Amino acid sequence: MTTYGMPTNMPRNANRQTGWVLTLGLAVGVSLGLSAVGCGGTQTPAPKNAGNEETGTIGGEATEHDTISKAGAEQLIPKEKKRAISADQRADFDKAMQRYEAAKKSGGVTGSECSSVSDAFKRVADSSPGLPEARFNQGAVLAECGRQEDAARIWQGLKYGPAIANLGYMAWKRGEPMEAESLFNKAIETDPLHSVDARNNLAQIQRDKARRASSMEEKKKYVSLAVNNLRTVLALDSNNLQAFSTLAFIYYDMNMLEMAKLVGNQAINKADEIATGKFAEEKVEEAAEGKAGKGKKAKKEKKEGGDDTEGGKLAKEVNVKEEGTGVTGAMKKQLAVVYNTLGLVELKKKNISPAIGQFKKAVAMNPNLAEARLNLAVLSLNNRDYNTAEENFRAVLEMQPKNYDASIGLGVALRGNKKIDEAETQYNSAEKLDPSNPWSYFNLGLIYQDYKDGQKPALHKAQDYYRQFLGHANDKTPDGLKKEAEKRIKDIDEIYVALDEAAKMQAEAEEMQRKAEIQQKQMEEQMKKQEADEAAATAAAKGKDGADKGGKGAAPGAPTAPGAPPPAGAGADANPAAAGAPPPADDQGGGKKKKKKK
Repeated sequence: MTTYGMPTNMPRNANRQTGWVLTLGLAVGVSLGLSAVGCGGTQTPAPKNAGNEETGTIGGEATEHDTISKAGAEQLIPKEKKRAISADQRADFDKAMQRYEAAKKSGGVTGSECSSVSDAFKRVADSSPGLPEARFNQGAVLAECGRQEDAARIWQGLKYGPAIANLGYMAWKRGEPMEAESLFNKAIETDPLHSVDARNNLAQIQRDKARRASSMEEKKKYVSLAVNNLRTVLALDSNNLQAFSTLAFIYYDMNMLEMAKLVGNQAINKADEIATGKFAEEKVEEAAEGKAGKGKKAKKEKKEGGDDTEGGKLAKEVNVKEEGTGVTGAMKKQLAVVYNTLGLVELKKKNISPAIGQFKKAVAMNPNLAEARLNLAVLSLNNRDYNTAEENFRAVLEMQPKNYDASIGLGVALRGNKKIDEAETQYNSAEKLDPSNPWSYFNLGLIYQDYKDGQKPALHKAQDYYRQFLGHANDKTPDGLKKEAEKRIKDIDEIYVALDEAAKMQAEAEEMQRKAEIQQKQMEEQMKKQEADEAAATAAAKGKDGADKGGKGAAPGAPTAPGAPPPAGAGADANPAAAGAPPPADDQGGGKKKKKKK
């Protein structure tokens, strides 16, 4: 099977269209997607991601310690001032939160319940000006119900970081990136203690600016700003997996692969700590205790029915239930981004199997992470695992029906699975998505050249598709593939000559066969006539011999021919019919009479 048919390019942001390559694979990072803050408590509002949890696509040069450690946090973040909140005010806020949580558990905040829950927070905010969280939650509930404009009116003028950050998110959703960036900066300046989401979003904007930078100096500037914001996020919230995942991708994009891998693994370990409630040091101690327990006492316990080999594991599982949060849906989404980045790191090192393993983990964590599915599909295609490729390309197209790359990739997977008609249909669908893109034409050319009947009509169509491919080729189209298309057009011309020569030889062979058949038939008819003539001659010769023998008289005792008169002198016995017949009259009919003797 030919190895052509996929566009080419290297890792990219998923929002930017590139090509494919079948021999190496297209790798994609996660596209830009900012986050909004949902309804939260009085400490750290729980982030609610409105889009994909994203990685970055720019780089940084900080060391591991500078990036992850809380060292110097007091220079980044001012100390929180004490607030005069009475027990009654806190109790009222807690009641409003309980009402919200109960509504969420019963199926979500909708309809009239939306207004009543929002009003519960409004009453707390009106009576407790020192609780900006209550006013924020009043708007957050409305936003959750789809009443974005009502929420924005409540947040306007509120000097509370998450409220300003959400206004920035709304601006970004409206397609106003400059306004969004301005509001994120305002949130950080106004309320640095509650700037986690603003800084995460700002870091993602800065990473994309770095990628579009026209000079290395400009790129480093934006990288530094993004990394600084992420450091601050981790100082504010050391469990913030989004900051870890963004930072890991930044290092990957700067080709600092070991740092990217290190930060990615830190994110995974951090998630495990959150889920289990156990820190790494505690797990090391447990493991050591488990090994020490394999002595005489452990053997005795095992004899009594205890299984010491499972002791540490069982204790860990119990702690997951008792102390940890478990792996939440939000954590899975962020871990999926981390695994996708780790897959890109392995791919850049040309470790294909480990890369596939990381992408599979990303998909398992978040089946809706289209970028991870796309990466898994492409590498599976390169390994000729057409079933996995087909499955994941289809999943991407369900999420992103207009994804041209996935449409072409699915066609290649279908072709690999010998589903030629479906592959042709898929390439035609890709052509409709983007008629100016050359890849659908090249792949259709392959279908008609290599997978049809090999006759002139199909080959004419293949040439036509290759010419359309060349007509739509641009500066991003690989020169090697252009040459391949030109070569295939010439090859088909040579095939035409061969087909004409073959047709001529076939016609000559058929004419020779026809003449040979006619000659054979004539010979057969001549032989039949000759045989008939010989038979007739033999019969005639036998008849003549019989006649000759009859004229001369039969030899004594010889048989007579049927119906022939008996031979003379045969006597009465020879002719029974004549026995007893009267003698013949004398001279009947005339003649002289003999004289009687007297």
